[in-house]
Amino acid sequence: MKNLSQILTELANHGSWEGYGLLYYAVEEAVKVQPMPPSMDKLCKKLVGIGGKQNPETIYRSMARAVDDIWARDASRMLLKAYYRRELVEKPTPDSFISALARYLWEQSFLQQDEISPYRITFDIPSQKYGIIIHMEGSDLWASFPALSEDLERVRRIVRFLEQKQVSLEAFKDFYLSGGLQ
Repeated sequence: MKNLSQILTELANHGSWEGYGLLYYAVEEAVKVQPMPPSMDKLCKKLVGIGGKQNPETIYRSMARAVDDIWARDASRMLLKAYYRRELVEKPTPDSFISALARYLWEQSFLQQDEISPYRITFDIPSQKYGIIIHMEGSDLWASFPALSEDLERVRRIVRFLEQKQVSLEAFKDFYLSGGLQ
């Protein structure tokens, strides 16, 4: 299964635009509310502060420019078929794009696991490192431990260990803060 970072890298004309980073965070948030489509107003408000953006409308426009950039590339149009499950004849809106990727990732997570793990691997674009987010049981909150390593396989091993040992968030936090992952 491809992770979100891989998908956006394949679709992107270039990865340096802030719109791609905002799309990444928006899709991550949208996966959490699946199978319902995300509210763009709520998503844009959650992203305030990321990349220095303080206005939800500015955030939406940055993501729209990234979607425009993706649509302009013929190779990306072909790749979009897998996420939309159909060929697109018109440029997708940011809402549609985010919903399609979120649904794809959400469905793939069920195909890959018998039960949903509270641990997810993320990719921090500025540092180019992988990290872990952990769902806090009984809530809609996630704890983030970004930028652990540039080595994806190392982070996967950490997640497998956490899943096998059913390490609590508090125990992992202590281990992380003590430098035990280094």
